[in-house]
Amino acid sequence: MVRTKRNHRWAQLLGAGAVMLLSLGAVAPVEASAATGAGGTSIKSELGSIGAAKATGKTLSLAKGKAGIFVIGPNGHTLYVYDKDKGTKTACTGSCASYWPALTSSAAVTTGALVKKSEVTKVDGQKANQIAYYGHLLYYFSGDTAPGQTNGTSIAGWHLLGPFGNVMLPR
Repeated sequence: MVRTKRNHRWAQLLGAGAVMLLSLGAVAPVEASAATGAGGTSIKSELGSIGAAKATGKTLSLAKGKAGIFVIGPNGHTLYVYDKDKGTKTACTGSCASYWPALTSSAAVTTGALVKKSEVTKVDGQKANQIAYYGHLLYYFSGDTAPGQTNGTSIAGWHLLGPFGNVMLPR
């Protein structure tokens, strides 16, 4: 191979990148157990204490199921987010709304463990006082007939929402 200035420069850049990666690997990762939640307990511990979906009466809570840890409504039913929504402007209207009713609340918002209350808002989305979490409008799926069911994940564009506002994409 003939060495040129260009090849030499690429070799230098690749070498520098490798050194950076190796040095980053030497930094100890921050573990979830080091982060603390409410009452000084570890977030890892609090996440571990989340159980199966059940009615809590709280506006938003978390439940654990096959899909992971996700947001549920006061009746224990799974809540979903829709890809086509633009912020707090709903794209689910008309017949869509009959299959995917909005989570609404005219009462004060209440939250379960690890649900960040400051990220829960009421907006005029599909309906007045629709609940949004981390800026995502929340909906029930009419095909979920019991707490914890996640039948809506099989519908394109609809996803569960994780505890920290993370949209849970299919595996």
